[in-house]
Amino acid sequence: MPLTDAQLTELYDKQALHDNLMLYVRGADRHDYELIKSTYWHDSFDDHGGYIGSGHGWADAALSWHDKVHGCNHHVSNVLSEIDGNRAKRESMFLCVTPFKEPEVTMFQAGRYRDLCEKRDGVWKILHRTCVWDWMDVRPVNSDWDIVNVPRVSHWGAWYPEDPIYKDWVTSAPTELRR
Repeated sequence: MPLTDAQLTELYDKQALHDNLMLYVRGADRHDYELIKSTYWHDSFDDHGGYIGSGHGWADAALSWHDKVHGCNHHVSNVLSEIDGNRAKRESMFLCVTPFKEPEVTMFQAGRYRDLCEKRDGVWKILHRTCVWDWMDVRPVNSDWDIVNVPRVSHWGAWYPEDPIYKDWVTSAPTELRR
């Protein structure tokens, strides 16, 4: 049975909502200020608990700890978007893993993003976000890569714009794969 236009539009919108979320976490993990900002409307509101204010202001707050950490990884799952016209309720679960420089600990934070998103001129962005915290754990750092035989010449993550994700995907590939 073929899909109706309404079903196709809903699938398209749900993918756009998912992409918006993935761009947010890429921006947060790579410390890409403009990318984080681009996922929020200019008149948005964000309540992360420790920060309550505009979505664009959250981009500043989120990156204020840049020099205190070695990296950051958000793992996002269980994304559910319920669309009602040009607005959508989106819930997603996250696990954020952050190794700190001082003290040398790794923080694990788990929770959910409770987002009200809005579509304007065909573009979905966050209008209101509430960060719902479920649990947190802090552990001493264990960074001995020898246990998993990861070569010291591996491709290591970095902040924007030095991270490999921002490099040209064709010219950085082996010569035989370039087309």
